Amino acid sequence: MDATIKLLNTMLPMLYALAVVAYAVDFFREDPFAARAARVLMETILGLHALFIGLRTALYEHVPLASTAEVMTTVAFALALVYLFVEWRSKVRKTGMFLISFSFLFQTFSSAFISTGSFPSVLRSPLFALHTVTAVLGYTAFAASAVYGLLFLLLYHELKKSRFGLVYERLPPLEVLARMSLGAVAFGLVFLTATVIFGALWAASEFPGFAKDPKFLLTVAVWTVYLVALLLHHGLHWTGRRTIAVSLVGFALLVFSFLAARLSAFHVFA
Repeated sequence: MDATIKLLNTMLPMLYALAVVAYAVDFFREDPFAARAARVLMETILGLHALFIGLRTALYEHVPLASTAEVMTTVAFALALVYLFVEWRSKVRKTGMFLISFSFLFQTFSSAFISTGSFPSVLRSPLFALHTVTAVLGYTAFAASAVYGLLFLLLYHELKKSRFGLVYERLPPLEVLARMSLGAVAFGLVFLTATVIFGALWAASEFPGFAKDPKFLLTVAVWTVYLVALLLHHGLHWTGRRTIAVSLVGFALLVFSFLAARLSAFHVFA
């Protein structure tokens, strides 16, 4: 089992990279073969990634959400799964190159740093499971929001320059991209709120003084930035462009908070 886990851990970043290339060829050339190949690749990747997560869960007796690297691989899987569902529902593949690139980056980071060591039994706590599952849902939503936000800014820039080229032809309208990005922010904020609550309840008994932990403080900062973005949009009627810019600051802070987990007293378990 351990050998299979190591093999999958090495294969997954390469497979995600191939999927990104296939979606890129479809985006730039509208190649039917590349489109079909991307779909088959993603179905294969999701099956292998699910096997990887299942084997790690069985071997280490906890859902792989106990460290930053484990969260990264689960987020990569969740984002790819969400994208494939959206592609199936909408029949639109033109954002695949962008979203699956994030899955590739997250999985590459995870494969490089994921631990094969043992984890303490405290991680089997139901509160910990709730904390980490809601975190994955929130982080996945924020990642999707960031992708659609960046696509919004890209298209906005092209329109402002009166360039009606490939980007204009391939991407959805600005209003649709803004709605998708801010809708994902709202979804993610709900789950990040639950993440903070469940995490605080769990850590209060296991790690007194957790409120001073760098990871916890950064997570609260991320929550605040995203909340401000939504309040500015709905309360002060900020435009989609300005609101998305604020939400992207929140995502940058979110990525930095992953790095801060290595300074954390209770977010590095292995």
